[in-house]
Amino acid sequence: MRGDFHSHSNYSDGYYSVDEVVKRAKEHGLDVLGLTDHDSVFGVEEAFEYGKKIGLLVIKGLELSTTIGHDNCHLIGYFKHNILPQAIFDFSRNIIESRRARATKMMENIRDTFNVKIDLDDLFKGTIITRGNMMTNLLKNNPDKDKKELSFMVSNESPCYIPASKMSAADGVKLLKENGATIILAHPTLMDYQNVCEVVKMGIDGLECIYPKNKEGEEVKFRNLAKENNLFVSAGSDFHGDYLKHAEIGTCYLEGKELETLLNVLEIEV
Repeated sequence: MRGDFHSHSNYSDGYYSVDEVVKRAKEHGLDVLGLTDHDSVFGVEEAFEYGKKIGLLVIKGLELSTTIGHDNCHLIGYFKHNILPQAIFDFSRNIIESRRARATKMMENIRDTFNVKIDLDDLFKGTIITRGNMMTNLLKNNPDKDKKELSFMVSNESPCYIPASKMSAADGVKLLKENGATIILAHPTLMDYQNVCEVVKMGIDGLECIYPKNKEGEEVKFRNLAKENNLFVSAGSDFHGDYLKHAEIGTCYLEGKELETLLNVLEIEV
């Protein structure tokens, strides 16, 4: 059995619907898939039901966006018995509303400042709106514009940029723990190692040691850190479907005893 515990659908910034993600996971030899959209859990029930139809276990979760120091810190939350509390759905709904308001204002600023076309109806077909979604919208509606020029419009240096409000890693851990989540630190390779160690001290449960962008020797380093702190090992492809920035689904996976350990932690039977 194989399990990939980090993937995204178009309920956040993935390119595929949940059914397409689940089907692709099955086609790539997975038996277990964690759906972990950014700050959103609105696709998990749909994914779980479709997974049952085709013989793939979908673990319902989310990837919570937080910060520590100068690093983005992404915390994957899973829940015992694969049951999400209502408070997590409420949290996701509040995030959606605040980010839509931010995206609306930012895109309108871009339209008026740079005299480009936007399509808010198309932009809001998804749930969680990121700058990646905004960039896609600008590319689609302004095919005559240079990609670098459009990229600048959504960058931190743009006069139209509006910072996204992000919670601290400590507050993120607190939120997830208060709702009974099992917490995995996603892609520690993308963070300063000292910050990784600080998050570990906050009482997380697992570490994504197996990840496509790990540098040479990092899997061993993260495995040692997990062992020293009694954390379980997780693995994830971070599939988005873009095939440029992110890996194919099932590229990284757990199997054997490590897969069994994580499922036992979550009290989920296959």
